Amino acid sequence: MTTYRVDDSPPGLFPELYLKPRRLDYYARQLEENMNVNKELLKRINLIQRTGGFVDCWVHPEPTNTYNKLLCKQRQRNLNEIRRSNLYFYSRLLIARSEQLLTKELDELWKDTKHKLILGASLPFILFKTEKIDRDIRDPAFDKPSGFIRNKVSMEIWVLGGSKIGKVVIELFNDLVPRTCQLFLNLIKGDAAGHAYMGTRFFRIVPNLYCRGGDVTKDNGFGMYIPEGTTEPMTAEGFDLNHSVPGVLSMAVTSDGEVSGQFNIIFKPLPQFDGKHVVFGRIIAGPTQTLERISALGLPLGTTTSDCMIRYCGWFTRTGIYREGKSNTIKFPPRRKQKS
Repeated sequence: MTTYRVDDSPPGLFPELYLKPRRLDYYARQLEENMNVNKELLKRINLIQRTGGFVDCWVHPEPTNTYNKLLCKQRQRNLNEIRRSNLYFYSRLLIARSEQLLTKELDELWKDTKHKLILGASLPFILFKTEKIDRDIRDPAFDKPSGFIRNKVSMEIWVLGGSKIGKVVIELFNDLVPRTCQLFLNLIKGDAAGHAYMGTRFFRIVPNLYCRGGDVTKDNGFGMYIPEGTTEPMTAEGFDLNHSVPGVLSMAVTSDGEVSGQFNIIFKPLPQFDGKHVVFGRIIAGPTQTLERISALGLPLGTTTSDCMIRYCGWFTRTGIYREGKSNTIKFPPRRKQKS
């Protein structure tokens, strides 16, 4: 019951729906100001065009004597102020002292530095940061029984192609593990086949934990030493002693219970080694920083930043005479070069 209707007329324009009244007032004021400025510019341009322009650089009226006197006085005051400033800076320059030390003072500092360099040159030179290892830990199980003489050996450890790390004296527990101590002593002396500790390196160094060396056959940790006169490696002697003191030496034992001639030096108590490796000695003398310096040459995975080797080693007789051992003459397999 309805009829449609088509409305094609444009929609009505209602500006207040699109623009707020406040904004319209602001735009209107800004437009009015711009128009006033333009009108003023047009007036001036018209005036210049009709009059042919004008010059306003003349002083009107001409200056009087009084004005000239006041102007001279003002210039004189400015000149005096500049002169006072210059005199102040000149006085500062006269008493100023350079931050650079005088030659006499540098000579005195060089004497002190030279003295320190001479003292430092007499000590082992290590380029690596070291951490202090607690050397005050004691284990009564390592005490020597009265009336018994324990064997002692010496090792001088160096960085290959570098400086000396330290020389340590090792006491062997030949009253507790005689066979293991005798094996270690034989390799300190060197056997007839050319197997010896002198000239081998510590192929594994784990910082703050332990280091391992003494591979007299391959010098890479994969060798197995068989004593002279035997056809099989020596078996583990016993696991009665624990790795409870920094500086303890233990003979490495394989998973088959065989002794390969390799030994460990621990930097801290390592109960995880107990029952796995045979403790046979301990470091009793030498620089206190030796273990720290060896530890600083290691990387977390057990590799080394520089080769740490046993350059010299020997043993002490019962009368205390030092005898140097033989050097290793085995031709070690070539080592894999590290990628640069």
